[in-house]
Amino acid sequence: MPMPKCKPPSRILFLVPLLVSCTIASTPESVAPAVFHVKAPQAQRVSVVGTFNGWDPEAHPLHGPDKNGVWTLRLPLSPGQYRYMFVVDGARWMADPNAVASQSDGFGGRNSLLFHGR
Repeated sequence: MPMPKCKPPSRILFLVPLLVSCTIASTPESVAPAVFHVKAPQAQRVSVVGTFNGWDPEAHPLHGPDKNGVWTLRLPLSPGQYRYMFVVDGARWMADPNAVASQSDGFGGRNSLLFHGR
């Protein structure tokens, strides 16, 4: 049985960009960073908790403080509506004073609302 002839390399090179573009297209392009920041100059630790991390105070610590006492975190999130709060020094839960909206947390307090990617 004769050996099959190989196709010219130009065709192989043509397929590589197609495979790369298919791989890129299948990744979630809608994930973008949400930026959380809060002024807490005396804090030793600040974290953000919410529906995006199961309200876990250990999951997403903020970085800081900067010279103005501001703590910051860039967190990749899919588009959507999220409820969140800040936890200062592991004990004080506080709503975001800069949030555009909030809603009752069901315990007499308020959750901040984030409308991300809309």
